[in-house]
Amino acid sequence: MNILQITNKALFPPDGGTLAISNFAYAYAKLNHNVTILSMVTHKHYLNNLDSSDLLEKKIELIGVKVNTKISLFKLLKNLFFSKIPYNLERFISIDFAEKLTSLLKEKKWDIIQIEGLYVLSYIDLIRKNSLGKIVYRPHNIEYKIWEENANCSKSIIKTVYFGILAKRLKNFELNLLNTYDIVLPISNSDADFYKENGNNKPILVSPFGVNVREFKSYFVQPEKLNTNSTILFIGALDWIPNQQGLTWFIDKCFPLIVNLIPNVELIIAGRNAPKWYFKKFNSKNINFIGQVNNAYEFLSKSGPVIAPLFSGSGMRVKIIEAMALKKAIVTTTKGAEGIDGLNPNNILIADNANIFAEMVVKLLRNNDLQNNMGNLAHKLIIEQYSVEKIGSLAIQFINQN
Repeated sequence: MNILQITNKALFPPDGGTLAISNFAYAYAKLNHNVTILSMVTHKHYLNNLDSSDLLEKKIELIGVKVNTKISLFKLLKNLFFSKIPYNLERFISIDFAEKLTSLLKEKKWDIIQIEGLYVLSYIDLIRKNSLGKIVYRPHNIEYKIWEENANCSKSIIKTVYFGILAKRLKNFELNLLNTYDIVLPISNSDADFYKENGNNKPILVSPFGVNVREFKSYFVQPEKLNTNSTILFIGALDWIPNQQGLTWFIDKCFPLIVNLIPNVELIIAGRNAPKWYFKKFNSKNINFIGQVNNAYEFLSKSGPVIAPLFSGSGMRVKIIEAMALKKAIVTTTKGAEGIDGLNPNNILIADNANIFAEMVVKLLRNNDLQNNMGNLAHKLIIEQYSVEKIGSLAIQFINQN
């Protein structure tokens, strides 16, 4: 079959969203389907010819269209007062992208057109007009919930009001386009519930983020190296508000408790696009901020447990799935663990209270065997439930049956 995936972000540098797209493409290609990914090339995401060669070898074609998605205060204010479309969606409406999409749709017969996320759902009418293929909508999360939670967590009155407006507009936009697609593939059961509760009458299959476990083997941490330096690892995009909020909570509320018990502990933070105002959070001799890393797997293979403190968002936390695949011991919050089935205290630690979260991290730092055992059980869960080949195969079967 010919499969066209449409996304608002190119695949590099990789993050949770781009990996969710490329891994699904890999699964389709592995099943001998012809896959093309049409992406927006923005100031944050681009196409890298060297890195793209691996995808080309897997028979995945990448096409990019430059789109200016930079935030403009003038356009934001104009949108706020004179439009009902959410501004963070309006930024991805592009004539050039629409023209390229139209050209591709007319170029060949597409069996499946997969819309990756809410920010390209606005092109569904154009797709209907120019193709008879099945339209599959794959929401990576319930976008309005993220902004609703951001509004609730914000200490700024202006941000609280604006984020609330964004959340309301995003929800209305998504509900207005409910059932315009043929099939919906949400990433988690909780996301699937949103569609069911709001009148979805299209076939629905939960298709979680999957990983190619074979890619992780060379990065597995050896047990004897687990806790050599008393290090704690954090990785995540630092221009994403939920990551900023969660890491701030950990640094302010949890980390001082850990340092008090383990004075030589080091928190290593990897993350791209940290705003300048956020750098003051890293002003500690026990914190090592290294910025963007070229290889997330290599970073996660360092010794020490991984923390994933999150209090907003929906869908699945890809970095947690990857860390589990790498046999890492992880401490997260209830929100961080949301959407991942099969979790228990043997394969991950979960706490929303700062004192308990800190205690769990200390417990892992002081016990190499516990880190090792928890990492092995986490890896076992990923192999059994989150293999990308298995998830892709189930999705294709479901799409063909409906």
